[in-house]
Amino acid sequence: MLVETAEKSFGSYISSASYSAVETVIPNYDYSSLVTVEKNGNGDVSMILTDSFKVDCFASEIARQTFNILDEKSRSGVEVPLGAFSGIRLAYGLGPKINMKLLSVSSVKCDLVSEFTSAGINQTRHTLLVNIYSEVSIVAGATSRIADDKITILAYDNLIVGKVPQAYFNTVSSGFAD
Repeated sequence: MLVETAEKSFGSYISSASYSAVETVIPNYDYSSLVTVEKNGNGDVSMILTDSFKVDCFASEIARQTFNILDEKSRSGVEVPLGAFSGIRLAYGLGPKINMKLLSVSSVKCDLVSEFTSAGINQTRHTLLVNIYSEVSIVAGATSRIADDKITILAYDNLIVGKVPQAYFNTVSSGFAD
C-alpha cells in the first residue's frame, strides 16, 4: 500500500515537471532558430531546413530540466498517511502524514516530432511537438514499481503560405463499390 500511495501522490508531479521544463526552455528558442523556410528568387517556398544540432539541444535541455525538477521533488519525499501502514484498505488515507523517501528518478527522454499537414490550397501547417517520457522508481522494502508518464506538448505551430496554384483538382471517392 505504501508503493500505491506514493505512486498516486507523485503521479501528478511527473506531468507537472514536464510542463514546467517546457515552459522554462521554450523562451530560449524560437521557431526560426530551429527551422528555416527557404524561398527561391520568385518568393516561392523551395525548402524547409531544420538545424538538427539546435533541435537536439532543445530536446536534451527539456529532458535535463524535467529530470532535475523530478529529482529535486523525489529528494523531498512523499507524504504517506499513517493509515497506509495498517494494511487495512479502510484506514488507507487516515491519520497524520509522514514524509517518506521512496522515490528515485529512473529516466527522462525527450524527442521532437515535426509534422506537416495541409491547411488549405496554398497553405501547410508545420507543428513541432515535444514528446517527454519519464520514469520514476518507487521502492518500499522489497516492493517496487515504475511510475511512468508520456506527455506530448505542442511547442511551435507555424503556417507556411505558398503560391496559389493556377488550377486545383480535388478528386473525392464516394466510397461505394460495385
